[in-house]
Amino acid sequence: MQTQEAIKTYLLKKKSNTKLDIFLFLSEHRFFITTQYLADHFHMSESNFLLYIKELEQDFERLNLTKLHIDKQKPFLKLNFEGIDPAYCYYRLFGRYCNESVSYQILTSLFSCQTNSIISLSQQTNYSASYLYTKMKKINAFLALYGLSVSFSNNGRKSFSGKEVQIQYAALDIYWNIFSSTAADFYDEDPQVVAFMMNTFFKKEVLDRLNSGMMDKLYLLLKICKENFPATSVKGVQREFEEYEYIDFFIDPSVDILRPNLPICREQRILVNILARLSITKIESEKTSLEQYELLRKANVPHVLYSRKMVESFCTVFDLFIPEKEKILYSLAFARNKLYNGFLNFNQPNTPLPTFMLYQEHNVLKEIQTAIERFYMDFREQNQHMLPDILEKENVLWMVEDLVHLYDRYKKQPLIVIGVNYTRDFYISKDLIVKIEQIFSNESIKIQNDFMENCNIVISDCPLKQLPSHIKKIYILKGIITPEDWKKVIMRISEYIFELKEEALMNQSEKENQDNL
Repeated sequence: MQTQEAIKTYLLKKKSNTKLDIFLFLSEHRFFITTQYLADHFHMSESNFLLYIKELEQDFERLNLTKLHIDKQKPFLKLNFEGIDPAYCYYRLFGRYCNESVSYQILTSLFSCQTNSIISLSQQTNYSASYLYTKMKKINAFLALYGLSVSFSNNGRKSFSGKEVQIQYAALDIYWNIFSSTAADFYDEDPQVVAFMMNTFFKKEVLDRLNSGMMDKLYLLLKICKENFPATSVKGVQREFEEYEYIDFFIDPSVDILRPNLPICREQRILVNILARLSITKIESEKTSLEQYELLRKANVPHVLYSRKMVESFCTVFDLFIPEKEKILYSLAFARNKLYNGFLNFNQPNTPLPTFMLYQEHNVLKEIQTAIERFYMDFREQNQHMLPDILEKENVLWMVEDLVHLYDRYKKQPLIVIGVNYTRDFYISKDLIVKIEQIFSNESIKIQNDFMENCNIVISDCPLKQLPSHIKKIYILKGIITPEDWKKVIMRISEYIFELKEEALMNQSEKENQDNL
């Protein structure tokens, strides 16, 4: 189950979920649609649908989304953004509905260190203890997805069942999936204070690498680890970290993303470094990653040795050529996967990789996925001794997803040939070729203006009846090629390239399967 799906299932009211679904549908279809069609789509009467629309308009107003409104021309309506970001609007709505949810209010209070008993929970939420107890079953069903639970002793003391890393990761995962980078709008964070905190705690080279979205997530991570630590107990965290032989590598100066001499304890420093690796991509530069790999390799850290051995074996079995530098970076990425399995619940909410989803949709591609899974199970069995504790409880599907991604990136694939057959003007033909070269990679695409019968895609201003039917054709028939025309051509090229690569992959897979028979 994906995190947002879990939040909507366990924490939000049905009405809030329906309003979010209506908003998403209208944001994806920004043209006038009849209210009756929309009502039918959402399985309700037209009068009920119009009530939802009225409530959405009230929500826009309460959130001060003045540039967002619903245009109505009876019996039609459409959503009008007027320059405002749809994603920003979505997360503002999602955040508001969660803040209004009783289950979410209780959950956030449970994550707080200030809530240490049923009485303090009652004081923070303004709900009676008896009412809170009735809500705990559903909240614990949600927390169980992360391998966590909350209970109260006979005298009402709160107890969080689960490890510190998992608890803090769950808090980060939940908050970020609800608010994303709009959290500051809900909690009135002063941008100057945020900037000061980030520059005080994190090394400059780390901050320089991050875009604004990842910067917001890193700040949220820091805020959680400062305000909600410890969710269990300091001694409990110390015992937890003692189980990991190589934990101190996270605070090695070449690995630590935090500045020295900060007002936090050793355990908080380790926690921030672990969570950053589990939740933020590209936290290190390529140069730093290569240096860290060498440090961990020389120290014989088994996560890295296991991952490197697996990458080498995978390349051999599936006949992949991967440059040495990329092998190192992927070995580190797979070592990170082992961190997931070492610290986090094997069955927690997770979003599958798009490539993995694509392979599951086609029978032929699914056979490749099955072969990759079979490879990993064999490799895992043969190398169980390298990471016995982690491999015993790992989620194999996470590793298979990453291996499918690696295969898809480096698999051998034929060159796609694009022919430009623009007969009216030589200079326009040349200009079209240059424009296509600027947008698409030369590694997998070749562009030519002759031998159209040898092309996969042909762009032409005249009929091409003599070409084989399997060649995909894009016609430019107007005298002047406007920016809008050019945009359509590029979109068609992209669609055809995607289709051709899928076809090539499936044909290659079928051939390999026949060869193996």
